[in-house]
Amino acid sequence: MKNTGMFRYCLALLAICFSLFHAEGKTLQRREIDHPCFVTANTSQIEIKKIILTDEQTEVDAVLYGNPGDLVFISSEAFLRAGKQKFRLREAGNVSIDATAEPEIFPASGAQDVVLSFEPIPVGVYEVDFFSEDDGWSIWGIQLTGKEPYVFIPSFLQSRQDEEDAVLPAPRLKTGKTVVNGYILGYDERMDLSVSFWHSDWFFPQEWWESIKIRQDGSFHIEQNLLLPGAAKLQVNQGCLDLFLVPGEEMTVYVHLPKLSMSASNVLKPVYGAQQKAWFDGSNERLNTDLATYSKPLSVSEIPGFAGKTKDMQTADYGRYVSEQLNMLRKSLGHDSKTSRAFKEYVQTNLAVDAVVLRGEKGLAVEPVESSFLWYAADFPAYMDLMSRNGVSVDTDMEEDLRKGRSVYAGVLKNGCITSADKKTLDAISSDEIKEFVEAEMETFQAKAQQLQATSSYVIEQLDPMLAGADILPAIIAPHRGKAILLDFWATWCGPCMKSMQAVLPLKKKLSSEDIVYIYITPPSSPENEWKKFITQVNGIHYRLTETQWNYLCRAYGITGIPGYIIISYDGKLQNRYTGFPGIDVLERDLKRAMGE
Repeated sequence: MKNTGMFRYCLALLAICFSLFHAEGKTLQRREIDHPCFVTANTSQIEIKKIILTDEQTEVDAVLYGNPGDLVFISSEAFLRAGKQKFRLREAGNVSIDATAEPEIFPASGAQDVVLSFEPIPVGVYEVDFFSEDDGWSIWGIQLTGKEPYVFIPSFLQSRQDEEDAVLPAPRLKTGKTVVNGYILGYDERMDLSVSFWHSDWFFPQEWWESIKIRQDGSFHIEQNLLLPGAAKLQVNQGCLDLFLVPGEEMTVYVHLPKLSMSASNVLKPVYGAQQKAWFDGSNERLNTDLATYSKPLSVSEIPGFAGKTKDMQTADYGRYVSEQLNMLRKSLGHDSKTSRAFKEYVQTNLAVDAVVLRGEKGLAVEPVESSFLWYAADFPAYMDLMSRNGVSVDTDMEEDLRKGRSVYAGVLKNGCITSADKKTLDAISSDEIKEFVEAEMETFQAKAQQLQATSSYVIEQLDPMLAGADILPAIIAPHRGKAILLDFWATWCGPCMKSMQAVLPLKKKLSSEDIVYIYITPPSSPENEWKKFITQVNGIHYRLTETQWNYLCRAYGITGIPGYIIISYDGKLQNRYTGFPGIDVLERDLKRAMGE
């Protein structure tokens, strides 16, 4: 009986505990996640410092950023999401919801701590996304575990050993196309991801950005004409990778999306600012790895708070401040034992050149920078112009050639074509490398203009009649690398060819926003006048080849009848070929594959 009583007592205790933990069908919980990790964010206006999970609410302690004096408010439509479940915003502290109550204003620091209360998140949810669609904010993959988001990293990357040290290559002019293939590890196609690429261009001192398309598997492809090795940036949402590119060389970059994103967060930067955010294979692996790991500023103006601190400074104080910051950064680099010699030389040159440009913009006295790697500074064009205005010549012949090259380039951008005057200026450039670079840029510009025109009209292109054999197809597709290409073999006397062109029209309209080039190839058996008349109805790029060229292409690529089709993928590889019209569904499938989808 005694044991039975004890048993009943234990059961009663268990029942009480059970009722406490499962009152009204809920599970009591209180979890606090300090500085939660996340995958990526499309905004720097809000960051999450802490999440507190209870049965009653999900409390999000965050910081909002804005201009001092601006109103602080958040949309009532903000919510957390886990799978298909949404958890709505209910209350907020230190911030007005929809600015209906008297709103706070941002203090002088530009940062406002806020407390947001959302509907409670049930036990068993380990990751949420934050959205405020009216504000345009999204934060993906916020971890409720206190750990980093899981990202699959291929074993060959984890086991790699970088070279112990590396030196910068000697600067020399060399025209060539640099290729960057990339993979964003941790990417999900549902994410709001913006990727941009910038490169240092001697012809225009200002920054030039290009939006990069990310395929479903997280891969991307970049090609850029370069005149010499130098700076580039890959911007992935708020995170940024500094790159060092070399003309004619190729690299593959594997970007760790969460670590890159968190390194750009004010809350998480102390932890992730000096962690490796990408792996490299190919050109200048060690230097690019150091750039992707240590996130040293390449310009004095990138120092946090620089703009605010110098906004109202007197000119002399500004000059002293720039010099002080430069010396501080140099000292920090000198004590750094983890990075390569190439990294130190590259960063120090960029900082020194930038400091000269900053001082020169304020009218302060400037002195030439003593460095063997001046050309590698992102601000070198501005530095060269500044030195020229101050009567200091960096390289007289090169300056004159660059001036001529800029003139030709600007003329083509303005007129849409190269004029006879531009050709004379181009011929007067003494540097073969600069001349080749300008010509390569003109070819790229004309190819883009040609593609743009071909989407709404037709373009006639002429192939050198002496071009023969294996050089024919590369000459046709070379201007369009990085895009999917559909080559249509046809003739004016071919009835099925005409019907097939009409059948493809809806597909061309459906895929009009995609990077696809439509090229139409016909033999000399198509009478020229009849051909020119008909193609006015067919948007695309048109070639009329010689008999020898036509016969070679058909024989080499298995086009045994017309209509015939060849599909080339974005990387220049043969995707598929058909004799006879294969059908719209087949062409759409192959073109999407050719785009990397």
